[in-house]
Amino acid sequence: MHALDQALDTLKLEFDAACSQTARAARAELTKDLNQFVRRLRQYQTENEWVSTLLDGASRFVRQAAIFELKNGTFFLRAETNLGLPADLSFPLNAGAAFMTATETKDPVMALRTSAEVTPALSQPASGTAHILPILNGDRVVAALFASDGELVDANALEMIAGIAAVVLERKANSDLHRQIAPPQSSTPKEPAAPRSLPPWAALSGGDRELHLKAQRFARVAVAEMELANPEGCKAGREQRNLYLYLKQEIERARATYRQQFITVPSMVDYLHLELLRTAAEGDDSKLGADYPGPLV
Repeated sequence: MHALDQALDTLKLEFDAACSQTARAARAELTKDLNQFVRRLRQYQTENEWVSTLLDGASRFVRQAAIFELKNGTFFLRAETNLGLPADLSFPLNAGAAFMTATETKDPVMALRTSAEVTPALSQPASGTAHILPILNGDRVVAALFASDGELVDANALEMIAGIAAVVLERKANSDLHRQIAPPQSSTPKEPAAPRSLPPWAALSGGDRELHLKAQRFARVAVAEMELANPEGCKAGREQRNLYLYLKQEIERARATYRQQFITVPSMVDYLHLELLRTAAEGDDSKLGADYPGPLV
Protein backbone atom coordinates (compact mmCIF):
# COMPACT_ATOMS: atom_id res chain seq x y z
CA MET A 1 0.00 0.00 0.00
CA HIS A 2 2.87 2.32 0.77
CA ALA A 3 4.23 1.99 -2.76
CA LEU A 4 0.77 2.56 -4.21
CA ASP A 5 0.24 5.67 -2.08
CA GLN A 6 3.63 6.99 -3.20
CA ALA A 7 2.74 6.36 -6.83
CA LEU A 8 -0.61 8.16 -6.42
CA ASP A 9 1.10 11.12 -4.77
CA THR A 10 3.58 11.30 -7.63
CA LEU A 11 0.79 11.10 -10.18
CA LYS A 12 -1.10 13.90 -8.41
CA LEU A 13 1.98 16.13 -8.41
CA GLU A 14 2.53 15.51 -12.10
CA PHE A 15 -1.13 16.25 -12.85
CA ASP A 16 -1.04 19.50 -10.84
CA ALA A 17 2.12 20.53 -12.66
CA ALA A 18 0.55 19.79 -16.03
CA CYS A 19 -2.55 21.82 -15.11
CA SER A 20 -0.37 24.70 -14.00
CA GLN A 21 1.57 24.61 -17.26
CA THR A 22 -1.69 24.50 -19.23
CA ALA A 23 -3.04 27.48 -17.31
CA ARG A 24 0.16 29.45 -17.92
CA ALA A 25 0.04 28.61 -21.61
CA ALA A 26 -3.61 29.70 -21.82
CA ARG A 27 -2.82 32.99 -20.09
CA ALA A 28 0.13 33.60 -22.37
CA GLU A 29 -2.02 32.96 -25.44
CA LEU A 30 -4.72 35.29 -24.15
CA THR A 31 -2.31 38.12 -23.36
CA LYS A 32 -0.70 37.70 -26.77
CA ASP A 33 -4.10 38.02 -28.46
CA LEU A 34 -4.96 41.08 -26.38
CA ASN A 35 -1.64 42.70 -27.17
CA GLN A 36 -2.19 42.14 -30.89
CA PHE A 37 -5.70 43.58 -30.54
CA VAL A 38 -4.36 46.77 -28.94
CA ARG A 39 -1.59 47.07 -31.56
CA ARG A 40 -4.07 46.73 -34.42
CA LEU A 41 -6.40 49.31 -32.89
CA ARG A 42 -3.62 51.83 -32.35
CA GLN A 43 -2.55 51.47 -35.98
CA TYR A 44 -5.96 51.57 -37.67
CA GLN A 45 -6.40 54.09 -40.48
CA THR A 46 -9.96 53.64 -41.71
CA GLU A 47 -13.37 53.04 -40.19
CA ASN A 48 -13.47 49.54 -41.62
CA GLU A 49 -10.16 48.64 -39.96
CA TRP A 50 -11.42 49.86 -36.59
CA VAL A 51 -14.68 47.92 -36.96
CA SER A 52 -12.91 44.76 -38.11
CA THR A 53 -10.43 44.88 -35.25
CA LEU A 54 -13.16 45.44 -32.67
CA LEU A 55 -15.16 42.50 -34.02
CA ASP A 56 -12.08 40.24 -34.01
CA GLY A 57 -11.33 41.21 -30.41
CA ALA A 58 -14.88 40.52 -29.27
CA SER A 59 -14.93 37.20 -31.13
CA ARG A 60 -12.10 36.02 -28.90
CA PHE A 61 -14.63 35.90 -26.04
CA VAL A 62 -18.02 35.34 -27.67
CA ARG A 63 -19.29 33.35 -30.66
CA GLN A 64 -21.96 35.75 -31.95
CA ALA A 65 -21.21 39.45 -32.20
CA ALA A 66 -22.11 42.53 -34.21
CA ILE A 67 -20.93 46.13 -34.40
CA PHE A 68 -23.49 48.87 -34.92
CA GLU A 69 -22.80 52.53 -35.63
CA LEU A 70 -25.21 55.06 -34.11
CA LYS A 71 -25.96 58.00 -36.36
CA ASN A 72 -28.84 60.47 -36.09
CA GLY A 73 -30.84 58.22 -33.79
CA THR A 74 -30.45 55.09 -35.94
CA PHE A 75 -28.21 52.04 -35.51
CA PHE A 76 -26.53 50.77 -38.68
CA LEU A 77 -24.87 47.37 -38.91
CA ARG A 78 -21.17 47.66 -39.71
CA ALA A 79 -20.00 44.05 -39.21
CA GLU A 80 -21.15 40.79 -37.64
CA THR A 81 -20.13 37.19 -37.09
CA ASN A 82 -22.25 34.03 -36.79
CA LEU A 83 -25.52 35.97 -36.71
CA GLY A 84 -26.49 35.85 -40.38
CA LEU A 85 -27.69 39.45 -40.44
CA PRO A 86 -28.43 41.35 -43.66
CA ALA A 87 -25.66 43.75 -44.57
CA ASP A 88 -28.08 46.70 -44.78
CA LEU A 89 -29.67 46.11 -41.37
CA SER A 90 -30.62 49.27 -39.50
CA PHE A 91 -33.15 50.18 -36.84
CA PRO A 92 -34.18 53.24 -34.82
CA LEU A 93 -32.62 53.74 -31.42
CA ASN A 94 -35.95 53.17 -29.68
CA ALA A 95 -36.68 49.91 -31.54
CA GLY A 96 -34.91 47.86 -28.87
CA ALA A 97 -35.28 48.70 -25.18
CA ALA A 98 -31.85 47.30 -24.32
CA PHE A 99 -30.15 49.45 -26.98
CA MET A 100 -32.05 52.48 -25.69
CA THR A 101 -31.01 51.81 -22.10
CA ALA A 102 -27.37 51.24 -23.01
CA THR A 103 -27.34 54.50 -24.96
CA GLU A 104 -29.03 56.54 -22.23
CA THR A 105 -26.99 55.18 -19.32
CA LYS A 106 -23.77 54.73 -21.32
CA ASP A 107 -23.41 51.48 -19.41
CA PRO A 108 -23.36 47.83 -20.58
CA VAL A 109 -26.74 46.11 -20.59
CA MET A 110 -27.61 42.43 -20.35
CA ALA A 111 -31.06 41.59 -21.74
CA LEU A 112 -33.17 38.76 -23.04
CA ARG A 113 -32.98 38.24 -26.78
CA THR A 114 -36.59 39.22 -27.34
CA SER A 115 -37.97 41.48 -30.05
CA ALA A 116 -38.84 44.16 -27.51
CA GLU A 117 -35.36 44.17 -26.01
CA VAL A 118 -33.04 43.74 -29.00
CA THR A 119 -35.34 44.19 -32.05
CA PRO A 120 -36.83 41.34 -34.13
CA ALA A 121 -33.69 41.04 -36.26
CA LEU A 122 -31.53 40.15 -33.25
CA SER A 123 -34.07 38.11 -31.30
CA GLN A 124 -34.18 34.34 -31.24
CA PRO A 125 -37.00 31.85 -30.58
CA ALA A 126 -35.35 30.08 -27.65
CA SER A 127 -34.54 31.78 -24.39
CA GLY A 128 -31.20 33.50 -24.50
CA THR A 129 -29.39 36.61 -23.35
CA ALA A 130 -27.39 39.30 -25.07
CA HIS A 131 -24.96 41.97 -23.99
CA ILE A 132 -25.12 45.46 -25.48
CA LEU A 133 -21.99 47.50 -24.79
CA PRO A 134 -22.07 51.19 -25.75
CA ILE A 135 -18.94 52.65 -27.30
CA LEU A 136 -18.29 56.30 -26.61
CA ASN A 137 -16.38 58.99 -28.45
CA GLY A 138 -15.95 61.63 -25.77
CA ASP A 139 -19.31 61.87 -24.01
CA ARG A 140 -21.39 60.55 -26.92
CA VAL A 141 -22.43 56.99 -27.67
CA VAL A 142 -21.42 56.46 -31.30
CA ALA A 143 -21.54 52.69 -31.64
CA ALA A 144 -22.59 49.53 -29.83
CA LEU A 145 -21.19 46.03 -29.53
CA PHE A 146 -23.88 43.32 -29.52
CA ALA A 147 -22.70 39.97 -28.13
CA SER A 148 -24.51 36.72 -27.48
CA ASP A 149 -23.62 33.11 -26.86
CA GLY A 150 -25.20 29.89 -25.69
CA GLU A 151 -22.54 29.58 -23.00
CA LEU A 152 -21.67 31.95 -20.18
CA VAL A 153 -20.21 35.14 -21.59
CA ASP A 154 -17.20 36.86 -20.04
CA ALA A 155 -18.88 40.25 -19.72
CA ASN A 156 -15.81 41.81 -18.11
CA ALA A 157 -13.65 40.85 -21.07
CA LEU A 158 -16.17 42.28 -23.53
CA GLU A 159 -16.39 45.51 -21.55
CA MET A 160 -12.60 45.76 -21.62
CA ILE A 161 -12.55 45.21 -25.40
CA ALA A 162 -15.23 47.87 -25.94
CA GLY A 163 -13.48 50.26 -23.57
CA ILE A 164 -10.12 49.97 -25.33
CA ALA A 165 -11.82 50.50 -28.69
CA ALA A 166 -13.54 53.61 -27.34
CA VAL A 167 -10.31 55.10 -25.98
CA VAL A 168 -8.50 54.59 -29.28
CA LEU A 169 -11.46 55.93 -31.22
CA GLU A 170 -11.58 59.12 -29.18
CA ARG A 171 -7.84 59.62 -29.58
CA LYS A 172 -7.99 59.20 -33.34
CA ALA A 173 -11.12 61.36 -33.58
CA ASN A 174 -9.02 64.30 -32.51
CA SER A 175 -6.40 63.71 -35.18
CA ASP A 176 -6.32 65.07 -38.71
CA LEU A 177 -7.70 61.92 -40.32
CA HIS A 178 -10.06 62.86 -43.11
CA ARG A 179 -12.29 59.80 -42.78
CA GLN A 180 -13.20 59.02 -39.22
CA ILE A 181 -16.13 57.20 -37.66
CA ALA A 182 -18.22 59.64 -35.60
CA PRO A 183 -15.92 62.71 -36.01
CA PRO A 184 -15.95 65.31 -33.23
CA GLN A 185 -18.87 67.69 -33.33
CA SER A 186 -18.29 71.34 -33.95
CA SER A 187 -19.42 73.75 -31.25
CA THR A 188 -22.50 74.54 -33.34
CA PRO A 189 -24.97 73.19 -33.98
CA LYS A 190 -25.28 70.85 -31.03
CA GLU A 191 -27.42 67.75 -31.00
CA PRO A 192 -30.45 68.15 -28.77
CA ALA A 193 -29.87 66.53 -25.41
CA ALA A 194 -31.83 63.35 -24.83
CA PRO A 195 -34.58 63.79 -22.28
CA ARG A 196 -33.56 62.33 -18.93
CA SER A 197 -35.66 61.07 -16.11
CA LEU A 198 -34.66 61.24 -12.48
CA PRO A 199 -32.07 61.40 -11.12
CA PRO A 200 -30.43 64.62 -12.40
CA TRP A 201 -27.06 63.06 -13.22
CA ALA A 202 -25.19 66.35 -13.42
CA ALA A 203 -26.13 67.12 -9.81
CA LEU A 204 -24.92 63.78 -8.43
CA SER A 205 -21.51 63.24 -6.92
CA GLY A 206 -19.21 60.71 -8.53
CA GLY A 207 -19.91 58.16 -5.81
CA ASP A 208 -23.68 58.58 -6.02
CA ARG A 209 -23.61 58.36 -9.81
CA GLU A 210 -21.68 55.10 -9.61
CA LEU A 211 -24.20 53.73 -7.10
CA HIS A 212 -27.06 54.64 -9.44
CA LEU A 213 -25.36 52.84 -12.31
CA LYS A 214 -24.80 49.76 -10.15
CA ALA A 215 -28.46 49.86 -9.09
CA GLN A 216 -29.59 50.02 -12.72
CA ARG A 217 -27.35 47.10 -13.61
CA PHE A 218 -28.63 45.06 -10.66
CA ALA A 219 -32.25 45.74 -11.67
CA ARG A 220 -31.70 44.67 -15.28
CA VAL A 221 -29.91 41.47 -14.28
CA ALA A 222 -32.43 40.60 -11.55
CA VAL A 223 -35.45 40.90 -13.85
CA ALA A 224 -33.69 39.08 -16.68
CA GLU A 225 -32.90 36.21 -14.31
CA MET A 226 -36.55 36.07 -13.21
CA GLU A 227 -37.69 35.70 -16.79
CA LEU A 228 -35.03 33.11 -17.58
CA ALA A 229 -35.71 31.05 -14.45
CA ASN A 230 -39.51 31.17 -14.64
CA PRO A 231 -40.69 31.98 -18.18
CA GLU A 232 -44.01 30.18 -17.65
CA GLY A 233 -44.73 32.21 -14.51
CA CYS A 234 -43.87 35.45 -16.28
CA LYS A 235 -46.15 34.59 -19.18
CA ALA A 236 -49.01 33.55 -16.93
CA GLY A 237 -48.52 36.61 -14.74
CA ARG A 238 -48.81 38.93 -17.72
CA GLU A 239 -51.85 37.10 -19.05
CA GLN A 240 -53.53 37.08 -15.63
CA ARG A 241 -52.36 40.64 -14.88
CA ASN A 242 -50.81 39.50 -11.62
CA LEU A 243 -47.06 39.09 -12.03
CA TYR A 244 -46.53 39.64 -8.32
CA LEU A 245 -48.60 36.55 -7.52
CA TYR A 246 -46.52 34.34 -9.81
CA LEU A 247 -43.13 35.89 -8.99
CA LYS A 248 -43.63 36.96 -5.38
CA GLN A 249 -40.67 35.03 -4.00
CA GLU A 250 -38.26 36.25 -6.67
CA ILE A 251 -39.52 39.84 -6.52
CA GLU A 252 -39.34 40.06 -2.73
CA ARG A 253 -35.85 38.56 -2.69
CA ALA A 254 -34.68 41.14 -5.24
CA ARG A 255 -36.44 43.96 -3.35
CA ALA A 256 -34.72 42.99 -0.11
CA THR A 257 -31.31 43.01 -1.76
CA TYR A 258 -32.04 46.29 -3.52
CA ARG A 259 -33.23 47.93 -0.30
CA GLN A 260 -30.11 46.84 1.57
CA GLN A 261 -27.53 47.66 -1.09
CA PHE A 262 -28.91 50.72 -2.88
CA ILE A 263 -31.50 52.60 -0.80
CA THR A 264 -28.65 54.27 1.00
CA VAL A 265 -28.61 57.75 -0.53
CA PRO A 266 -31.46 60.30 -0.73
CA SER A 267 -31.28 60.53 -4.53
CA MET A 268 -31.81 56.80 -5.15
CA VAL A 269 -34.60 55.67 -7.49
CA ASP A 270 -36.28 52.26 -7.44
CA TYR A 271 -34.78 51.03 -10.70
CA LEU A 272 -35.92 47.52 -9.84
CA HIS A 273 -39.53 48.69 -9.95
CA LEU A 274 -38.92 50.54 -13.20
CA GLU A 275 -37.32 47.45 -14.78
CA LEU A 276 -40.16 45.20 -13.62
CA LEU A 277 -42.61 47.63 -15.14
CA ARG A 278 -40.67 48.12 -18.38
CA THR A 279 -39.63 44.53 -19.05
CA ALA A 280 -41.71 42.02 -17.09
CA ALA A 281 -44.97 44.00 -17.27
CA GLU A 282 -44.32 45.27 -20.81
CA GLY A 283 -44.92 48.85 -19.70
CA ASP A 284 -48.40 48.11 -18.29
CA ASP A 285 -48.45 48.62 -14.51
CA SER A 286 -51.76 46.76 -14.22
CA LYS A 287 -49.93 43.54 -15.12
CA LEU A 288 -47.94 43.76 -11.90
CA GLY A 289 -51.12 42.94 -9.98
CA ALA A 290 -53.23 44.53 -7.28
CA ASP A 291 -51.04 43.04 -4.51
CA TYR A 292 -47.79 44.43 -5.90
CA PRO A 293 -46.43 46.72 -3.13
CA GLY A 294 -45.17 49.42 -5.48
CA PRO A 295 -41.85 51.29 -5.58
CA LEU A 296 -39.50 51.07 -2.63
CA VAL A 297 -38.95 54.84 -2.75
